[in-house]
Amino acid sequence: MTPPPNRPAVACVPSPPTSAGTALDEAVGRAQRLRLATSDKHKKDWGQYFTPPEIASFMASLPSLRPSGRVRILDPGAGTGALGLALAARLLERRAITQVELYCVESEPKALLELESSLADAEATFGRRFRATALALDFLELATPRLGAPTIPPVDLAISNPPYFKLSPKDDRGGDAPNIYARFMEVTAKLLRDQGQLCFVVPRSYASGPYFRRFRRRFHHTMQIEHVHVFESRSAAFKTDSVLQENIVVLYTKQPPDSAGTVTISVSDGTADLAQRQAFECKRHELVSDDEHGVVSLPTAPARFELMKRIHALPHTLESLGLQISTGPVVAFRASDHLVDAGCEEPSAPLLWLQHVRRGQVTWPLAERFRKPEHIRSTAGPKLLIPAANYVLLRRFSAKEEPRRLTAAPLLADDFAGAQIGVENHLNYIHRPGAGLSVDEARGLSALLNSQILDDFFRVSSGNTQVSATEIRMLPLPSR
Repeated sequence: MTPPPNRPAVACVPSPPTSAGTALDEAVGRAQRLRLATSDKHKKDWGQYFTPPEIASFMASLPSLRPSGRVRILDPGAGTGALGLALAARLLERRAITQVELYCVESEPKALLELESSLADAEATFGRRFRATALALDFLELATPRLGAPTIPPVDLAISNPPYFKLSPKDDRGGDAPNIYARFMEVTAKLLRDQGQLCFVVPRSYASGPYFRRFRRRFHHTMQIEHVHVFESRSAAFKTDSVLQENIVVLYTKQPPDSAGTVTISVSDGTADLAQRQAFECKRHELVSDDEHGVVSLPTAPARFELMKRIHALPHTLESLGLQISTGPVVAFRASDHLVDAGCEEPSAPLLWLQHVRRGQVTWPLAERFRKPEHIRSTAGPKLLIPAANYVLLRRFSAKEEPRRLTAAPLLADDFAGAQIGVENHLNYIHRPGAGLSVDEARGLSALLNSQILDDFFRVSSGNTQVSATEIRMLPLPSR
């Protein structure tokens, strides 16, 4: 969705404080009212999900800088201003700080109006030590300053709950980041002064997987991770908006990474137990991989950290074992002319879908229990059919509420009478070119992938419900 045309920056004029409570309470109240008045479609189009007050307060407590004198804060995608105001209020408690300047950027029209009111109330409440500016523009435009356009001076601290939606590769604002929240992180980093800090609540998806690989490598070149808070529940952090998402809070410092340093990891289920969160420290080089992938592993307990180190010490990968992983070639809507039901008079081969694969077992056919075609014409050819042989099938997707990420099963050549099979695109299959897998290898690798140990490790190293072939290629494995 294209944000509305730019409006000029609005310097907020102080107004009398309201009797409803503090400026921060007012901003939270405005967000709650706006949330109730906004349709689900509008929220999705704008990626607009307001920060719960418990998370706002927690995030404001994380920055470890101890600045003095004048401090500049940036809140990109500010909504009604709750995050920026929470941090400003925390800083104004320090006598060494003489002035707090808050820059809030927002382009959604209704949120912008509420933001202007929130900042005006805050200036009246906090007094002369606080000044606020609302900029009515698409935040990503600040990545490439233009003559006459609004600008922001280098800031000391940035705090944000950025929007969340996919960016088209054709969108010139994207900088090849696949989701707008990652681009917000990158542009914000450019606006920080050296040693400045960034505190964001974001989906965990940027930390691993091939889609964010280039973003991670660029971002971690200049930004050092200091603290990660993991919400273990997919629904509890933003439960008011019924969001199913693995969310984390991250704190970064703008400086070249120090691999010898430590990172604090804290964990809660959601917001209700945030005050009772558990925390521990890990070596930075053990969490952020120093290779072309730049994966950020996120163990949620010391025991999982130890498990992660043990698995990383395994000597092999699929490649070193002479194995490959491929994605099922049958994309249903593209191959629809080749898909047939049981009883078709033409020669056909079994077609395996994600639903045919359970832990350790392939069940085919599902017949009346399954509404999709379970056969593919034998004339579909080698681009769609693979030879009947020994494989390990692995689901590419898991539902967000499923307890397991890795679901694998051995598929043995003797399971089917024909010479070919079809594998649908929601499955990956592991194979050995030329020689093929032995029966023991297929069963053993399937059992290993289904183990609780590897599933726990995969959750540490991946926050995605999609199990990509790239991640399985990187998975450490024992000897044959």
